[in-house]
Amino acid sequence: MLMTQYWLLFVLFLPCLLFSQNKGENATYGKIKVDKKDLKIYSQAYIHYPQVFRDFDRKAQFDTTSFEERFIDTTYANTIKIDPDYRDPRVYETLALDLREGLEDEIWFVFKKNEGYASLLSRKNPEINSFTGMAWVYKGTLSDKEFEDKFIYQKRKSFLKRKVRKQWTDFRLYYHNSSQSFTIQLKNMNGFIEIEAYPRYTSLSRDIRESQERYEKNNARYLKYLKRRKTKFDKNIIKRKNIFYRSIKEYDENLWKSFQKNYMTEEERKLPREEWLRYYDKVIANERKAMGNASPTLGNIIRSIRIDDYKIQASSVFFATNDSTTIKTLYQNKKEEKLAITDVLMIDVEAKTYKKYVGSKGIKVIKVDNPENTNNVMVVWLRNGNVGFLTQKELRNLSVNKNGQSLITLNIINKKFASVQTLRDQLNF
Repeated sequence: MLMTQYWLLFVLFLPCLLFSQNKGENATYGKIKVDKKDLKIYSQAYIHYPQVFRDFDRKAQFDTTSFEERFIDTTYANTIKIDPDYRDPRVYETLALDLREGLEDEIWFVFKKNEGYASLLSRKNPEINSFTGMAWVYKGTLSDKEFEDKFIYQKRKSFLKRKVRKQWTDFRLYYHNSSQSFTIQLKNMNGFIEIEAYPRYTSLSRDIRESQERYEKNNARYLKYLKRRKTKFDKNIIKRKNIFYRSIKEYDENLWKSFQKNYMTEEERKLPREEWLRYYDKVIANERKAMGNASPTLGNIIRSIRIDDYKIQASSVFFATNDSTTIKTLYQNKKEEKLAITDVLMIDVEAKTYKKYVGSKGIKVIKVDNPENTNNVMVVWLRNGNVGFLTQKELRNLSVNKNGQSLITLNIINKKFASVQTLRDQLNF
């Protein structure tokens, strides 16, 4: 009675003991083990994974650069990223300066209006409209010609060509109360440049003091509009980013489901994605060992020998047609029962090459290269998934009748009890 109780306790606690031993390095996911000793490839999914995903999430990035960061960065025109392969300033640069008539010995200029009927002073920089009705008066030592060359016009390549106006990608205004003036910071793809100036009403009948009394209010309005544009832009960036990454996530999830369906075995599909990727990393790091433990499917055998630098023979995608170099084969088991063969693989263990021949799911004559006096071994796949083979000696001693036909009796291995490595060990390839 006492022995019976001990036996029951042992049976009850055996699963707990086994579970505790599987922690850490010997962790399992479902039926898939990821420790090096028992690591096994279940399908060719690990080969297709990098091609299917191809760093999609890394390449599909959203530009989260903020409004102010885009001003600091000369690769942005206003808030638009400049394509390095297409730097036409007519496309990206947004504004220019224009000279105006003013008082003698002074240089007056304004921000040039955009083209179009009743357009604002600058549609892409509407904050400058806080100074509507005013012109800017340059404070500096440049002559009229020097000022034009530096801020207004490009150098002409030919005297026949008309003047080309310099374009600026963005600008900022900074007010100095102590000097009653502004620093205008202009930006283009080459960097930043500054002008010291002050605004005044374009009507000469209006005294400069009248303009100066408006500086604080005009500057406050300018900063208000600039802040409004910044807030709207940054908020829109967050909104668009969320939409973008949500769509990327949905696409990625659908791609993963499709990948599971098309490439994975049932055991692999049961794994959460993170666990499958851990298994994938282990397989990549120990592919030869993992492939040796895999089921001896056609794809696994080919992958295994390709790891060992076996090359496919150029003619393997076609059936051989020269009757002097081919034989017609049918297949049977030891009981002389005919077998449906789906694929045949001839492997030259000396030359390290292989050829594949396609069969069918029914009884069909399969033409293969005559193996007489070769270093080939043969591996075939039955319709039910089991594997048949002939050794090099057996293949050389095939009986071929005068019509070039051979009935081949195969050695059969049950797919449940075979692996890639056991088959390779059996045939020495």
